[in-house]
Amino acid sequence: MQLIRKDPLMDIETTRWTATDQLDSDAAVLAYLEAVFEDGDPALIAAALSDVATVRGLANPPAAEPDIALDSVIRTLKALGLELTAKAA
Repeated sequence: MQLIRKDPLMDIETTRWTATDQLDSDAAVLAYLEAVFEDGDPALIAAALSDVATVRGLANPPAAEPDIALDSVIRTLKALGLELTAKAA
């Protein structure tokens, strides 16, 4: 007879979390964009811009995947010793 132990993690309930649920103010949007721009990952930047566009109700939000131009811009900026930043208008 083999004893089967119950996995304690099976009792944990989770809820879905999305960044868009947290973007409820201009300050939250700015902090989110500043953080992803600081990271510099083109995929993350593209996804964040898509999130913000969706929250702001843009009819055609950008794709959540980077295109070659964004990746090229970020690499060029880094090569020049510059970085992409977000600033409230």
